[in-house]
Amino acid sequence: MKIELETIPVWDGLNSHSECFICDLMGEAQKDAINFYLGNSVMNPETRVKVNEHGFCTKHWQMLSAANKAQSVALMSDTYLAATRAKAEGAINALLGAKNPRQAKKAVLAFSDVLEKREQGCLVCTAMDERLKRYLYTTCYLWGDDPSFREALAEGKGFCLHHFQLLLETASEALSSSLYVDFVRTITRTEVENLDRTAKDVYWMTQKYKSENMDKSWNGCEDAHKRGVDKMTGRHRVTDPVR
Repeated sequence: MKIELETIPVWDGLNSHSECFICDLMGEAQKDAINFYLGNSVMNPETRVKVNEHGFCTKHWQMLSAANKAQSVALMSDTYLAATRAKAEGAINALLGAKNPRQAKKAVLAFSDVLEKREQGCLVCTAMDERLKRYLYTTCYLWGDDPSFREALAEGKGFCLHHFQLLLETASEALSSSLYVDFVRTITRTEVENLDRTAKDVYWMTQKYKSENMDKSWNGCEDAHKRGVDKMTGRHRVTDPVR
């Protein structure tokens, strides 16, 4: 498995002391991909061909649309809609020509199949997924290669559950068998400690709203509900990953 290492952004992410630095890195990856498709790249025929073929998931179409780059989005939408209409033309004609319930159901299924395939392969998700694989692999690699990184990771705040899962899966390919089990144990220990910390903070937040606790300190738990949700779900996930 040959993957380009991303040591600098991974080290920078770890040093940020974030609740999940992989989420932070994926936020940057998403921003970079969105900016790419809103910039001069849309004038490149190769880029337009990719957009026409794959397009974007709902989330990223909406992000592109909300970015106040009307010309770029209009250019992409113009040819993407034309390509979509061409791909769906047969299914639409079948819908229009259905003469009985059996034909109608068959036409609906055909149209649904076209639409489902059309909405797969988001270009932003694909770019994010490629970066994610490198970040995960690099995190595992640095843990096995650099004792200072291993120590810093153990003292960090862990990861969201989603990226924690993906790290465990990646480690089996990124690390030797002699290091793999130790990685699984130590990273899980760090994750559990931080899940307990987060749960404790969320619990205190629930108690802080009780009248008898109104005058007590928040103990840094003012944003515990947000951190709890982030820990459970992750803030920046690939919604249409390439497998």
